Amino acid sequence: MTPGNLLQSDSIRDYSFKLPILAKSLLNNQCLIFLGAGASRTDDPGKPSLPCGAELGGEMARACNLEFPSYLPLSTIAFYFEFYYNRAYLNDFLRERIDRNDVPIPETIQHVVEMVHLLEGLGKTCFVITTNYDCLFERAYKELVGCRPDVVIYRGAWDPHDRSAHLHSGLNADAEFWKPEAQTTLYKMHGCITDVSRRPRSEPSLVITEEDYINFLTNALSQDHEKRILQYVRGLIALSNILFVGYSLSDPNLRVIFKATAEARKNESYAVQHFDDTGPHVTQLDRARWQSTCSFWREKRVQVVNASASSFTRDLLNELRGHVSHASAARVVPIRPRE
Repeated sequence: MTPGNLLQSDSIRDYSFKLPILAKSLLNNQCLIFLGAGASRTDDPGKPSLPCGAELGGEMARACNLEFPSYLPLSTIAFYFEFYYNRAYLNDFLRERIDRNDVPIPETIQHVVEMVHLLEGLGKTCFVITTNYDCLFERAYKELVGCRPDVVIYRGAWDPHDRSAHLHSGLNADAEFWKPEAQTTLYKMHGCITDVSRRPRSEPSLVITEEDYINFLTNALSQDHEKRILQYVRGLIALSNILFVGYSLSDPNLRVIFKATAEARKNESYAVQHFDDTGPHVTQLDRARWQSTCSFWREKRVQVVNASASSFTRDLLNELRGHVSHASAARVVPIRPRE
């Protein structure tokens, strides 16, 4: 089999036949959406956008007089950045670059929020998970709905040996078992940039460095700290199709998230990732890396959809609208005229 055939077989380019599956899963509360950093980027080069991981990593590396190869994850350079400076300086660096209201809401976030609002209109409960620190989802939801969604923030960077640490904000402390109180809940799995502003600058409230990811994984798999929402999330994951939007498949941090949440499940997952193998600067090594990455995730029951995040979520939104319109029409019983 040629490399080109391997490339075609290991990722989905024509995803049209997957859209009805995901739309029905959303309507049945059986699709769980994970939003990664790519979801917070706009496709329009003329519009300002939040920095991607490579841009943040490159700036950190220059501040430390270090080289930053493109394959190096952000968590590695952030680890060195904190070592060279300190946690408070790292938190300030991230807040200055991410806590911004001048950045327009990207298309992908708008599409997901519109899907959520459509489901709310049908009385559905929506639970969205993001590893992004920004507040673009909250802004988009408020612009469309008029209020903010419920937000639960997980401070997974805390030392797992600190039994006094509160790993979550936004939870009802008196409830023995947690469940959503609002129609839509946003679960910020790696923290929130606004939390950095509210808490002491030296606290590790964001999951950003390699050490933070180790603590995150340990806390996520722990049976001791505030298990209520983790039990709820694991229950959702066990019963749902998982849709990863905006994640780089080669990013080791995605593997950490997957291992902490969805790896043990048997349902199908989907990951939207765009790779243009026809580009003038794409090498045979790039194609081989893409093929091996797709093969790796396929073995973990994750189907790779080769598409841009904004295009895929737009098409999924339109598919969902079609299902809702069809269901509404089917419920209308025509009145027979009198004979």
